[in-house]
Amino acid sequence: MSMIKEYFILALKSVWAHKIRALLTTLGVIIGVSSVILLMSLGNSARLEAANQIRSIGSNLIFVSIFDAQGSLPNDWISLIEEQADIDAYSPLISSSVSYQIEGQNIDVSISGVNERFAYINSLDMQLGRFLNEYDVEYNTPVVVLGSKIPDLLLPNQSIIGSTIIIKGIPFEVIGVAQERGTNFSGDNDMMVYIPIDYASIMSGFSSVNKTFYIAANSEENIDFTLNRVLTYLSTVFPSDNNYRAFSQTQVLGVLETILGLLTSLLAGIASISLVVGGIGIMNIMLVTVRERTKEIGIRKALGARQSQILAQFLIEAVLITTLGGLLGLLVSYVGTLVISWITDFNVVLGLDAVILSLVFSITIGVIFGLYPAYNASKLEPVEALRFE
Repeated sequence: MSMIKEYFILALKSVWAHKIRALLTTLGVIIGVSSVILLMSLGNSARLEAANQIRSIGSNLIFVSIFDAQGSLPNDWISLIEEQADIDAYSPLISSSVSYQIEGQNIDVSISGVNERFAYINSLDMQLGRFLNEYDVEYNTPVVVLGSKIPDLLLPNQSIIGSTIIIKGIPFEVIGVAQERGTNFSGDNDMMVYIPIDYASIMSGFSSVNKTFYIAANSEENIDFTLNRVLTYLSTVFPSDNNYRAFSQTQVLGVLETILGLLTSLLAGIASISLVVGGIGIMNIMLVTVRERTKEIGIRKALGARQSQILAQFLIEAVLITTLGGLLGLLVSYVGTLVISWITDFNVVLGLDAVILSLVFSITIGVIFGLYPAYNASKLEPVEALRFE
């Protein structure tokens, strides 16, 4: 152990004696490590953000879409599913859009016809007022709930609750404003408005037949069973599975995590090429170092140093250089995550797995590319080494 400590001190002195050269040598490792850590951290953060967005909507959700232009589901179809599976809530959905001219610009607003359970199913909280209730849906009351961006666009400097907005030529009374939700896979939630489903079905631009449905299982543990019941029922109604699609939030999350994971691995693999390039640079500089210190090696061997000791000395020096490069790369990547988070408002978390993998990889590069120069140094004959000019 004392001998390894001595070799480490010798390696540290050698690196310190050639600080600029050592820094330039480790640039490839610094770039490689920082790139790998940043890309893996970005990928992992994207996966977490996607998972949080999906879970914010509800991890127990099932979506059903009907593609058959001629076919439709009977009104009591959800009751038949409830006889076999525990369903917490259910809402059909029909949608359209409308454009408003505001200060010379076209503002597109998404209109969704839903029932009173839609807010519960999608964890939609209210900023002002209330969501649709059973009375609104049953009696087709011309009321509307606005996304959080709509009031400033359509009702600036007005009392919002009780105001009237025109949707496809029909006046609707504003009864509520949803809390800010941001953008997810379904679009900008804050540019959506919600009206009673049956009212929407008789309006121009909406389909009169419900083709999209939201179902909330009573728990995340029950979602697979409930989805299986839905798929079994749909297979009895439609002649082909091309006529419908039914999937759960957990399936979406699984597919998304798989895709992002593969993309992250691919990008990290590409970035790691610079680590290999850095390793080649280290091997070159270590060969130069061995040549420069040939006489030193000859003296050490003449004084009784074994081949294994010379090998260990130069191998430790190569590993020290790559480890320092790895640590500097870690520092660069940490600063990079702070800068990206500050510029983009996207919270990038430095992944522990990326840090460990990159540091292990940089040390491994040091061993692999330092082994050949160290071996060359250990094989030098003392007499020939002492004669070297």
